[in-house]
Amino acid sequence: MTFDIRQKTEEPQQTGTLKRIVTLDILRGIAIFGMILVHISYKLYDSSYLFERIANGEGFPFYVWILIVILGYFGTWHGFFLFISAIVNTYSFSKKARKQKDLGKLLLKNTIAGTLVIVIGYLVEGLGYFGYFGTALREGQWNTFRAFSGENFWIQTLQIIGFALIINGVVQYLLFRKGGVEKDRRNIIIYAVLTIFVLTITPLINFGIANLGFWQEVPGRNWPDIFFVDKNRTAAAWFLTLLAGPKAPIFPYLASAFLGGIIGIFLSNPKPKMRWLTWFSLGGIGFIILGGILIVLSFTTNFRVDPRIPFAETTLPFSIIEEPPAIPTYMIRLGGQICLIMLLLRVIEFRGKGEKMANRPVMKYFRRWSYLSLTLYSLQILEILPRAFLKACFYDTGITEIDFMHHYTVSNIGYLILIIVFILVFYEAIIFIFYQIKFIGTLEWLFVTIQNLASKIKSAKINHSLLNNQVEWVNLTPEPPFKGLS
Repeated sequence: MTFDIRQKTEEPQQTGTLKRIVTLDILRGIAIFGMILVHISYKLYDSSYLFERIANGEGFPFYVWILIVILGYFGTWHGFFLFISAIVNTYSFSKKARKQKDLGKLLLKNTIAGTLVIVIGYLVEGLGYFGYFGTALREGQWNTFRAFSGENFWIQTLQIIGFALIINGVVQYLLFRKGGVEKDRRNIIIYAVLTIFVLTITPLINFGIANLGFWQEVPGRNWPDIFFVDKNRTAAAWFLTLLAGPKAPIFPYLASAFLGGIIGIFLSNPKPKMRWLTWFSLGGIGFIILGGILIVLSFTTNFRVDPRIPFAETTLPFSIIEEPPAIPTYMIRLGGQICLIMLLLRVIEFRGKGEKMANRPVMKYFRRWSYLSLTLYSLQILEILPRAFLKACFYDTGITEIDFMHHYTVSNIGYLILIIVFILVFYEAIIFIFYQIKFIGTLEWLFVTIQNLASKIKSAKINHSLLNNQVEWVNLTPEPPFKGLS
């Protein structure tokens, strides 16, 4: 995905429409909306009393545990945005390759996009909410750059998407050239082998890095624990964090990109076979089951697939610790993501309901977020503005003891919901403004402009009226069978 508001699936028709898959639009919008929602809650909510109740043996009612499990599971889908991006990117690349587009130029465009995303990612994290400016605004510390260097010492959402764009682009170029784009079975098998390779080698990489001899010891911590890495800021450590450090490293998250490649190839076929949705869903369920088995083994034996012993991510599938996941927890999350995408494709595109679903008010809402996903992610530092307003109105005047500018200050769920709604209204205002100026100045607009200039491939301009349904919503016909996989 190249973070413009278009799925680059088809060239504009003479009628001025674009072809898009509504499932991918909706899920991308939900992903960025959910990511921002989780980030707001994480930064504000004081959950210490929850752990105190557990420590005191008080526990919770059953329905509270159910809620904790659901929120803990879906709230830790860190790789979901990457997964969707890989599907869209591969779908776009494959569609254009089938039309005999210049693969070299397509690869160049992917490389440019990936590089831009990586650079923007480091700038956003280093200067953003948890970086230099965010820390300075919240704490008044303008004379230290520790926050900038710290946030750039681990790979996060934008960086891993950028690396995946480049790596997937190279794989697709090698697979699709010389008519290889028509060899669906071969291409999917190769992507599957690459996925298994990444999942298999990730524990070996983690153990190897953890046992390097030059680390400064941190009591009770080991690689890739985020606090361990923070105490070992060296050039070598920075490079190793790209491979397998906090928070979303190449290993194992490249597996999400490769699985996205498989689904993208499947969707790009002119006549995809519906029963493969079932096979993909069974594969997702298999991931969940295998992850669960590995967790049970870690409890009952000395078997480990991660050097972090006895930390939560090694065994618990619902931890929200900001570290790369152990393979068991990663597989459980990835399996759920696969099943969700297959479910929506089955009930929308494969039933011919693309346009009907796209026009529903709730779906239109999430599509609005989807089209500005990169910009909204990158502007999370602006969340400080509504929080500063709340602080001035309520904390500084003595109405409440909640200091909205500091973390973990809200313990009342009702107050938290009200604050979240207020901040989301602020985000809605940002979206409204960008729609009024036709997306000019957004990062999506910037990316499209630079890509067009560098690759000399003219993309469709960012169409600010997509919400008015000037788009052809793709419906997938399950007959005849999927070529090469029947």
